[in-house]
Amino acid sequence: MEPTRRFSGPRVILELVQRAHAPELLSYRRRNFAYHRPFSPAQDERDLQLQEQHALITTYLERASRDQSYHFGIFLRQGGDLVGLLNLNNVVRGVFQNAYLGYSMDERHTGQGLMTEAVGVAAQIAFSVLSLHRLQAAVMPWNLASIRVVEKNLFRKEGYAPGYLKIAGHWQDHVLFARRSDQELAPLFPDGTGAPPVP
Repeated sequence: MEPTRRFSGPRVILELVQRAHAPELLSYRRRNFAYHRPFSPAQDERDLQLQEQHALITTYLERASRDQSYHFGIFLRQGGDLVGLLNLNNVVRGVFQNAYLGYSMDERHTGQGLMTEAVGVAAQIAFSVLSLHRLQAAVMPWNLASIRVVEKNLFRKEGYAPGYLKIAGHWQDHVLFARRSDQELAPLFPDGTGAPPVP
Protein backbone atom coordinates (compact mmCIF):
# COMPACT_ATOMS: atom_id res chain seq x y z
CA MET A 1 0.00 0.00 0.00
CA GLU A 2 1.34 3.44 -0.93
CA PRO A 3 2.36 5.38 2.21
CA THR A 4 0.19 8.37 1.27
CA ARG A 5 -2.92 6.35 0.39
CA ARG A 6 -6.19 7.84 1.66
CA PHE A 7 -9.59 6.17 1.89
CA SER A 8 -12.82 8.06 2.23
CA GLY A 9 -16.25 7.45 3.73
CA PRO A 10 -19.11 9.95 3.77
CA ARG A 11 -17.75 11.88 6.77
CA VAL A 12 -14.26 10.56 7.53
CA ILE A 13 -11.00 9.91 5.73
CA LEU A 14 -8.54 7.20 6.78
CA GLU A 15 -4.94 8.05 5.97
CA LEU A 16 -1.79 6.17 6.91
CA VAL A 17 -0.10 8.16 9.68
CA GLN A 18 2.81 10.20 8.30
CA ARG A 19 5.70 12.05 9.97
CA ALA A 20 3.93 15.34 9.28
CA HIS A 21 1.09 14.18 11.54
CA ALA A 22 3.33 14.02 14.65
CA PRO A 23 2.15 17.32 16.23
CA GLU A 24 -1.52 16.42 15.68
CA LEU A 25 -0.91 12.93 17.04
CA LEU A 26 0.74 14.31 20.16
CA SER A 27 -2.10 16.77 20.74
CA TYR A 28 -4.68 14.00 20.25
CA ARG A 29 -2.95 11.67 22.74
CA ARG A 30 -2.41 14.36 25.36
CA ARG A 31 -5.99 15.61 25.07
CA ASN A 32 -7.46 12.12 25.42
CA PHE A 33 -4.98 10.61 27.87
CA ALA A 34 -7.38 10.36 30.82
CA TYR A 35 -10.33 9.35 28.63
CA HIS A 36 -8.41 6.51 26.95
CA ARG A 37 -6.67 5.26 30.12
CA PRO A 38 -9.28 2.53 30.94
CA PHE A 39 -9.00 1.14 27.38
CA SER A 40 -5.23 1.30 26.84
CA PRO A 41 -2.02 -0.38 27.98
CA ALA A 42 -0.55 1.35 31.03
CA GLN A 43 1.43 4.46 30.10
CA ASP A 44 2.79 7.62 31.70
CA GLU A 45 1.52 10.96 30.43
CA ARG A 46 5.02 12.40 31.05
CA ASP A 47 6.29 10.18 28.23
CA LEU A 48 4.06 11.88 25.66
CA GLN A 49 6.62 14.00 23.83
CA LEU A 50 6.99 15.03 20.19
CA GLN A 51 10.15 12.96 19.65
CA GLU A 52 8.27 9.87 20.87
CA GLN A 53 5.57 10.46 18.27
CA HIS A 54 8.19 10.77 15.52
CA ALA A 55 9.77 7.49 16.65
CA LEU A 56 6.38 5.74 16.72
CA ILE A 57 5.48 6.98 13.24
CA THR A 58 8.82 5.76 11.89
CA THR A 59 8.02 2.34 13.36
CA TYR A 60 4.50 2.45 11.91
CA LEU A 61 5.79 3.21 8.40
CA GLU A 62 8.43 0.46 8.61
CA ARG A 63 5.79 -2.09 9.65
CA ALA A 64 3.48 -1.00 6.83
CA SER A 65 6.32 -1.35 4.31
CA ARG A 66 6.76 -4.95 5.52
CA ASP A 67 3.00 -5.69 5.42
CA GLN A 68 3.01 -6.26 9.19
CA SER A 69 0.55 -3.60 10.37
CA TYR A 70 -1.15 -0.43 9.15
CA HIS A 71 -1.77 2.62 11.37
CA PHE A 72 -4.34 5.12 10.15
CA GLY A 73 -5.42 8.53 11.35
CA ILE A 74 -9.15 9.19 11.17
CA PHE A 75 -9.73 12.70 9.83
CA LEU A 76 -12.96 14.61 9.31
CA ARG A 77 -13.73 15.29 5.66
CA GLN A 78 -14.97 18.72 6.71
CA GLY A 79 -12.18 20.60 8.42
CA GLY A 80 -9.59 17.82 8.34
CA ASP A 81 -9.31 17.43 12.12
CA LEU A 82 -7.70 14.27 13.52
CA VAL A 83 -10.53 12.66 15.51
CA GLY A 84 -9.34 9.08 15.94
CA LEU A 85 -6.81 6.35 15.28
CA LEU A 86 -7.35 2.94 13.71
CA ASN A 87 -4.89 0.07 13.36
CA LEU A 88 -4.81 -3.14 11.37
CA ASN A 89 -2.30 -4.99 13.55
CA ASN A 90 -0.30 -8.22 13.29
CA VAL A 91 -1.08 -9.04 9.67
CA VAL A 92 -0.61 -12.78 9.11
CA ARG A 93 -0.53 -14.17 5.58
CA GLY A 94 -0.32 -17.80 4.48
CA VAL A 95 -3.33 -19.90 5.39
CA PHE A 96 -4.65 -17.34 7.93
CA GLN A 97 -4.84 -13.99 6.00
CA ASN A 98 -5.89 -12.19 9.18
CA ALA A 99 -5.36 -8.86 10.95
CA TYR A 100 -6.40 -7.52 14.35
CA LEU A 101 -8.44 -4.34 14.50
CA GLY A 102 -7.80 -1.64 17.10
CA TYR A 103 -9.18 1.89 17.34
CA SER A 104 -9.69 4.95 19.52
CA MET A 105 -11.82 8.09 19.18
CA ASP A 106 -11.43 11.63 20.45
CA GLU A 107 -13.73 12.09 23.44
CA ARG A 108 -15.23 15.21 21.84
CA HIS A 109 -16.44 13.21 18.84
CA THR A 110 -17.91 10.12 20.48
CA GLY A 111 -21.55 9.20 19.96
CA GLN A 112 -21.67 10.57 16.41
CA GLY A 113 -21.25 7.33 14.48
CA LEU A 114 -17.83 8.35 13.18
CA MET A 115 -16.05 5.25 14.48
CA THR A 116 -18.73 2.98 13.07
CA GLU A 117 -18.11 4.58 9.68
CA ALA A 118 -14.32 4.40 10.05
CA VAL A 119 -14.41 0.69 10.91
CA GLY A 120 -16.57 0.10 7.83
CA VAL A 121 -13.95 1.81 5.67
CA ALA A 122 -11.19 -0.18 7.39
CA ALA A 123 -12.98 -3.46 6.69
CA GLN A 124 -13.11 -2.63 3.00
CA ILE A 125 -9.40 -1.72 3.04
CA ALA A 126 -8.64 -5.05 4.71
CA PHE A 127 -10.63 -7.09 2.19
CA SER A 128 -10.48 -5.09 -1.06
CA VAL A 129 -6.98 -3.55 -0.84
CA LEU A 130 -5.00 -5.89 1.42
CA SER A 131 -6.84 -9.04 0.26
CA LEU A 132 -7.26 -10.34 3.81
CA HIS A 133 -9.78 -13.05 4.57
CA ARG A 134 -10.51 -12.17 8.18
CA LEU A 135 -10.50 -9.18 10.51
CA GLN A 136 -10.64 -9.82 14.27
CA ALA A 137 -11.56 -7.44 17.09
CA ALA A 138 -11.28 -8.02 20.83
CA VAL A 139 -13.45 -5.84 23.09
CA MET A 140 -13.73 -5.72 26.87
CA PRO A 141 -17.25 -6.90 27.78
CA TRP A 142 -18.18 -3.72 29.62
CA ASN A 143 -17.20 -1.50 26.66
CA LEU A 144 -20.69 -1.45 25.19
CA ALA A 145 -20.03 1.44 22.81
CA SER A 146 -17.16 -0.44 21.17
CA ILE A 147 -19.23 -3.61 20.96
CA ARG A 148 -21.93 -1.65 19.13
CA VAL A 149 -19.32 -0.39 16.64
CA VAL A 150 -18.23 -3.88 15.60
CA GLU A 151 -21.76 -5.29 15.65
CA LYS A 152 -23.01 -2.50 13.37
CA ASN A 153 -20.20 -3.47 11.00
CA LEU A 154 -21.44 -7.08 10.96
CA PHE A 155 -18.62 -8.57 13.02
CA ARG A 156 -19.82 -11.82 14.56
CA LYS A 157 -19.17 -12.87 18.13
CA GLU A 158 -16.81 -15.85 18.16
CA GLY A 159 -15.95 -16.35 21.80
CA TYR A 160 -14.88 -15.10 25.20
CA ALA A 161 -11.24 -14.89 26.27
CA PRO A 162 -10.53 -14.51 30.02
CA GLY A 163 -7.43 -12.46 30.87
CA TYR A 164 -6.78 -11.85 27.18
CA LEU A 165 -4.89 -8.51 27.19
CA LYS A 166 -3.16 -6.39 29.82
CA ILE A 167 -5.12 -3.14 29.76
CA ALA A 168 -4.74 -0.29 32.27
CA GLY A 169 -2.32 -2.49 34.23
CA HIS A 170 -4.64 -5.49 34.59
CA TRP A 171 -5.27 -8.67 32.58
CA GLN A 172 -8.72 -8.03 31.17
CA ASP A 173 -11.33 -10.39 29.76
CA HIS A 174 -12.34 -9.74 26.14
CA VAL A 175 -15.16 -10.72 23.83
CA LEU A 176 -13.81 -11.85 20.45
CA PHE A 177 -15.46 -10.73 17.22
CA ALA A 178 -14.53 -11.31 13.58
CA ARG A 179 -15.71 -10.45 10.09
CA ARG A 180 -14.72 -12.46 7.02
CA SER A 181 -14.33 -11.44 3.41
CA ASP A 182 -16.72 -14.20 2.27
CA GLN A 183 -19.66 -13.06 4.39
CA GLU A 184 -22.72 -12.12 2.34
CA LEU A 185 -22.82 -8.38 2.97
CA ALA A 186 -24.59 -5.45 1.39
CA PRO A 187 -22.32 -2.73 -0.05
CA LEU A 188 -21.30 -0.17 2.56
CA PHE A 189 -20.66 2.73 0.18
CA PRO A 190 -23.03 4.89 -1.86
CA ASP A 191 -21.78 3.86 -5.30
CA GLY A 192 -22.82 0.25 -4.61
CA THR A 193 -19.40 -1.24 -5.26
CA GLY A 194 -18.50 -2.08 -1.69
CA ALA A 195 -15.19 -0.23 -2.06
CA PRO A 196 -14.41 3.17 -0.54
CA PRO A 197 -13.96 6.05 -3.00
CA VAL A 198 -10.53 7.64 -2.94
CA PRO A 199 -10.63 11.46 -2.83
